[in-house]
Amino acid sequence: MKWDSPPIWPVAVPSLLGFVLACSPLRAYKFEALSFLSTPEGQDSILTPMICLILLSGLLYFSPEELGSRKELISGALVAILFGVLPLALFDPWLVIMVLLWIQQSMSVPRHNFPPFRIGLWIGLGAVSGLFVGALFAHFIL
Repeated sequence: MKWDSPPIWPVAVPSLLGFVLACSPLRAYKFEALSFLSTPEGQDSILTPMICLILLSGLLYFSPEELGSRKELISGALVAILFGVLPLALFDPWLVIMVLLWIQQSMSVPRHNFPPFRIGLWIGLGAVSGLFVGALFAHFIL
């Protein structure tokens, strides 16, 4: 889809949602089944907010029809969330790369005619960027 003017909802809503989830008390909740991925006891984790983002990505089914296939939107967002968070376990500067990639995508996606999967990637990267910024905010400020 090609927009006449850059839209605000695909930029603001996912990043704000990721930010709010990272700042919420969910970051202190630990899943016993995923203890091998989680942080040590007493430390906050973005694992639970990431799982919430994955579950909330189904809300893209209610996005405007002119965006195209909603299944492709959702699958693009899921791929972006997993691609954005999982490498962070091995490479700490990954969050800077993801935020910069999302900013670059936010400047280029509205100007071009991209398929729904690519728009879903953009929305998912926005959610992950908000998750990272919110986690930093929660760690240092809250």
